[in-house]
Amino acid sequence: MVNPRENIKYDIPKEWVENFKKGCCPVCAKTKFEFDKGMKVYCSKKCRELYSERIYTWQEKRDKVLKERGEVCEKCKKTIKQLSKYKEDYKEKQKRKYIEAHPELLEQRRKELMEEAEKKYQQALNLKAEDLFLYGEIEDLPWAYDSFEVDHIKPVSLGGDMFNEDNLKVLCYTCHKEKTKNDAKEIALLRKKEKMKKKEQTQLK
Repeated sequence: MVNPRENIKYDIPKEWVENFKKGCCPVCAKTKFEFDKGMKVYCSKKCRELYSERIYTWQEKRDKVLKERGEVCEKCKKTIKQLSKYKEDYKEKQKRKYIEAHPELLEQRRKELMEEAEKKYQQALNLKAEDLFLYGEIEDLPWAYDSFEVDHIKPVSLGGDMFNEDNLKVLCYTCHKEKTKNDAKEIALLRKKEKMKKKEQTQLK
C-alpha cells in the first residue's frame, strides 16, 4: 500500500540539484558572476520560471490534462455539450411526469389564487404549470453530471503515479463515479489481506 497522496510534485532533475549545491544557477549552471542584476538563486527570470514549472500541484496537473484532453469523456466518448443537453432534457421530462402524476396540484393552486383577491383573477386564468413551484420532490441529476474529471487509471493507493499522464484518464461524472466505486472495492480487499497477513505474522511470533 502507498501512503496518502502528496499534493505537490517536485520534478527537479538531479543535475539541477547538483548545480544548486555548487552555488550555480540550478537550471543553466551559470556562476554567480554571470547572474543578472538582482538575481540571487537563478541567473535570470527565465531560469527562475523554468524551475518553477517543475514544481506543481495535483490541481495544476488536473487542469493541464483537462485543458489538453478534456473535450470528451475518454470512456463513453460523450462531450460536455451532450451531457448538458441530456441533463436539461432529463429535468424537463421529470417535470412533465410530476405534473401528470399530480394534476390536482395545478387546479388547487389556481383556486387559491382566485380566492385571494379580484386583482389576481387574471393571473389565475393565465396560470401555467411552469409558473408553479411544484417540483420540490423531483429528482435532479447531480450538478457535476455534465463535467469531466481526471482519474488515475491505477489508483495512487495501489501504487499508481499521481502525476504521470500515462496513468491519467479524462472521465465524465458517471464513468468516474463507477471507476471510483470499483477502486474502493479493490483497495478495501487489499487492506483486508494486509491486515490478515499482519495478524498471521504476529501469531507466529
